Amino acid sequence: MTAFKYDFIVVGAGIFGTVVAEQLARNGKKILALEKRNHIAGNIYSYTDKSTGIEIHKYGSHIFHTESDVVWNYITNFGKFNDYIHTVDTRYNGKLYPMPINVDTINMLYGTDMTGEEAEKFLKSEAKKTGITDPKNFEEKGLSLVGEKLYTAFLKNYTKKQWDTNPKNLPADILSRIPVRFSHNNRYFITAKHQGIPENGYTKLVGNMLSSDLIDIKLNTNFCDVAQEIPKTATIIYCGQIDELFDYKFGVLPYRSLRFEMKKTNNSQGQAVINEADYDIKYTRTHDYKYYQIHQPDIVKQHGSILCREYPATYEKGGEAYYPINTPESEQLYQKYIKFAQKNYPNMIFGGRLGAYRYWDMDKAIEAALKLSGQLLSHAH
Repeated sequence: MTAFKYDFIVVGAGIFGTVVAEQLARNGKKILALEKRNHIAGNIYSYTDKSTGIEIHKYGSHIFHTESDVVWNYITNFGKFNDYIHTVDTRYNGKLYPMPINVDTINMLYGTDMTGEEAEKFLKSEAKKTGITDPKNFEEKGLSLVGEKLYTAFLKNYTKKQWDTNPKNLPADILSRIPVRFSHNNRYFITAKHQGIPENGYTKLVGNMLSSDLIDIKLNTNFCDVAQEIPKTATIIYCGQIDELFDYKFGVLPYRSLRFEMKKTNNSQGQAVINEADYDIKYTRTHDYKYYQIHQPDIVKQHGSILCREYPATYEKGGEAYYPINTPESEQLYQKYIKFAQKNYPNMIFGGRLGAYRYWDMDKAIEAALKLSGQLLSHAH
């Protein structure tokens, strides 16, 4: 591999690395993109099941949503999006409730028929009954926001499964707010100005972004295995785990992982995603991917479905990292790695969900990547 002919090396062909590579190549820079998996597109990778025509999101549902015109105008250059609007139900004790919590959720759980105004007053009185004014942990925060019944039904056990710990052990600030709507609006992303799914799938979309002749992509390539061949002067945008890169010299950054179980079935669940709030059901949600293809009614109407159950899993060193566990301690450890990198590898920049150690939605990753590529290009001139 003759790395010296490249202006920039991008490690990781997920959404962040792809946007950076696309922007730099658009401005005449020669890019080498290295990807350790056997496919591009990172966690938004999707593929079409040949027998059903259903587009499978290999690593769980990804619904594109953003409030930003800039991000929407950028991403829609590379593929057409349908106008899918995401809604989710949560199953609790065998019954489905709209989620996030709205007037219908409250009325169904309490067996009432309140208006939005009445529900708001009622929920304030329920929260007040807990007597919690200075919440010290996730559970106290949840109780102080929505009261005992809603917290116990929809937050307590789901959170316990998601994080594999009692919610009392989680910091209160994980739960800065619970979106409660005192209306019948059941849109999941209520503030999203733009929303949809790429009609030809995410992998095709990312492929279009990486299609420049100035971008070379090497799959199945771990950066550490080729690092010796890369000149010390090369600018590297690193979208992998910083602790793994430096052989965990200061310790392992904490993450949660996920496991997915796919099955073909003749029984559809009737909607794209159902969350499971009960603790004895070990998966947190089930995806029914055909419901994203509203631009292809024949695929939605077919009897067959492909269901994907999503199980939270303990992250183990070297495994798949999905959610960074952001605490003051983990942030301190991350910053220790960043300082070490700045001192020893000044030409290395960290980005993306793993590299920045941030739980970003796709639009936030794109925003950050556009900003970084702008800075890189202004320095290059």
